[in-house]
Amino acid sequence: MEVRRASRIILISALAITTGGCIFSVLEEELGKLDDISYLFSGNASSELLEFHSIVVVALQDPDAGEITSFRMLGGPGVYEFRAAREPHYFFGFADMNRDLRFQADEPYGWAANGEVVRPGEDVTVDVDVTILPHTSKQRAFPKMLVDEPLENHLNNYVRHNIGTVSSLDDPLFSNAQGKKGLWQPFAFVQDGGMGIHFLQPYDASKVPVLFVHGINGAPQNFAAIIEELDKSRFQPWIVSYPSGLHLSWLSRGLFQFVEVLHRQYRFDKLHVVAHSMGGLVTRGSLNLCTQTVTCDYLRSYTTISTPWNGVASARTGIKWAPEVVPVWHDLDPGSEFVTTLFETPLPNNVPHHLIFGFRQDSILASESSDGVISLASQLRPHAQEQARTLRGYDEGHVSILRSAAVISEINEILLGAAD
Repeated sequence: MEVRRASRIILISALAITTGGCIFSVLEEELGKLDDISYLFSGNASSELLEFHSIVVVALQDPDAGEITSFRMLGGPGVYEFRAAREPHYFFGFADMNRDLRFQADEPYGWAANGEVVRPGEDVTVDVDVTILPHTSKQRAFPKMLVDEPLENHLNNYVRHNIGTVSSLDDPLFSNAQGKKGLWQPFAFVQDGGMGIHFLQPYDASKVPVLFVHGINGAPQNFAAIIEELDKSRFQPWIVSYPSGLHLSWLSRGLFQFVEVLHRQYRFDKLHVVAHSMGGLVTRGSLNLCTQTVTCDYLRSYTTISTPWNGVASARTGIKWAPEVVPVWHDLDPGSEFVTTLFETPLPNNVPHHLIFGFRQDSILASESSDGVISLASQLRPHAQEQARTLRGYDEGHVSILRSAAVISEINEILLGAAD
């Protein structure tokens, strides 16, 4: 029954559609709400005659920075994107010289559109460029309310997120029921306030963090058995909670930003990542951003379990036949841009990838070798094998693999080996 339940999550071609119109009508309403707050602003952050290793761009609802919609961190000059309400915004950027995610009055800065408001267009607004400059009398004055203030103190948007909140793994926000909500009702999931990275104990600089990232329709509680066996004297578990129905590129960028905020706050020099199923795609996308911005020096190991590296073929069927399409289905399509370009950015040389896969074939729904949900062909995509430091297969199903004593032992050996 366990594998069949998991199969209903991924093998959407027949099962999701036959659930009737109710779930799709709810999804349609949810996606409409998301459309209202996911307008795209994009631009380029650059500097004149100066080189910075850290730039922060802030989307403001007013030029005094009383209310911030969001902010983006860049490892240097480059492209940035914001998804926000289809409303006028101001865009302010600064060189974060000491990487503390706060604007100091002596740090170089700049405004998009010379400090004037940027109004949204029909579809997307591009070329919202910000040029970082030393202070000059020609610049619009910087927002004084931002000076020496944590950016998150001014955040006021629809996203209620957590970055280092201490929580209990038993919280209903981390349950399987909430995970299902994250797939079919992503807007409601965000409104519930559990999204983000949670600590299961107060931060302890003497312990190495291990970040656990669940898969589609999954939840942090899926890792309960692994976390239970973690050596808490040496490691501290962090869990990621996110609505798995959203686009993988959005989720990857959000995870990257959250980890960077924590890194700048706590300055930890070691981090391990353990991801299950689609969580492997989310984390790989995040690591690609980490590589591109040269900010991955703290990563020590990357372990993925039962990840569909080549996508899920049934996602294409869902796109074709379902009354309403969950955004992530587009990205799980084996021909999607996300899947086909995932390995164009190599992993950092200092980050060993340990690839764990399952091969139990005990589901009547599967027509090819798989773990009952994800095909072996997808789990063992050649690109993934080529970049993996180790490759381990287990006679387990897609969900049972997270409770396997052998797999838990393997993960602990990886963590302890990387710590030596």
